[in-house]
Amino acid sequence: MQHINSILVGVDLTHADRLVASDLNAQTAEAVERALWLADLVNAKLEFIAAIDLSAHTKHLLEEDRNHFSKNVEDEALEVMVGLIEQAKAKGIDSSAKVAFGSSWREIILEVIEDKHDLVLVGTRPHGFTGRLFGGTVMNLFRQCPCPVYAVKIGEEPEIPEIVVASDMSEVSSEILNFIVSMGQIADVKIHLVHAIDTQLEVRLKGLGVGEETLQKCAEDIMEEVKNELNEQLAQTDFRTLTYGVQVHVLEGSPEEAIPEFIKEHDINLLAMGTLARSGISGFFIGNTAERMLEKVDCSVVAFKPGDFVSPVVPE
Repeated sequence: MQHINSILVGVDLTHADRLVASDLNAQTAEAVERALWLADLVNAKLEFIAAIDLSAHTKHLLEEDRNHFSKNVEDEALEVMVGLIEQAKAKGIDSSAKVAFGSSWREIILEVIEDKHDLVLVGTRPHGFTGRLFGGTVMNLFRQCPCPVYAVKIGEEPEIPEIVVASDMSEVSSEILNFIVSMGQIADVKIHLVHAIDTQLEVRLKGLGVGEETLQKCAEDIMEEVKNELNEQLAQTDFRTLTYGVQVHVLEGSPEEAIPEFIKEHDINLLAMGTLARSGISGFFIGNTAERMLEKVDCSVVAFKPGDFVSPVVPE
């Protein structure tokens, strides 16, 4: 996993009923604050991008009336972005800003492709009537952005954050684990390496008449095998240099149920996961498993893709 040299920060300028607000909404303010902290920590440069998605009717009205306004939408947006650059400058962080017109997730991905950013950082919406933390913009970034996407949840940051690395024993999850361990070398965190085993196979075998003793022995053997594989994966990192090391957990149940429950029980602050891993012992994160799990987590998430992933988003 490459070092973070350049971070792209998605800035949502909408607030209440205003198309461009001078004061950032809470989730964007949290994302900007986290981006400034991270850029300072890893000595990265920042780019702030605000995408304004206007309807055809609104575009027409603005074009018709632009001569009657002292400031148009783009001017107002750029003024806010200049303020963000000043915040970064005050912390000694090199930064730039851009205002684009179009859907946020698409404009962010195009900017990543053009400028080769190493990480996208965005805020998450508050839980709405769906009960889901991640809206359409974030989910589209998780699915289609070629670089890692860090979606930040609003919440009080603990003195020592706790991070779950969800592993399927694939090459991608090994890269994620190495990345998180390297971050733990410059900022104290508690890391949990987690794998979930779907127990439905056991239920099906029981239905075929397999005895309880055989089932128990089989379950123990699988748990031991998975734990050994996780420890082998961990051994390829520098985890011994960390203040709190890394705890290994093998969970029983489907990933989309067991991992969110673990996150809730242990007050986890960040989930690091792959969204398009190729394979693994249990086929973890293949198909819609990752998305079903994301619907249930209640913490910040940083999502990664395989190194050979190519985004389907292309310039028009």
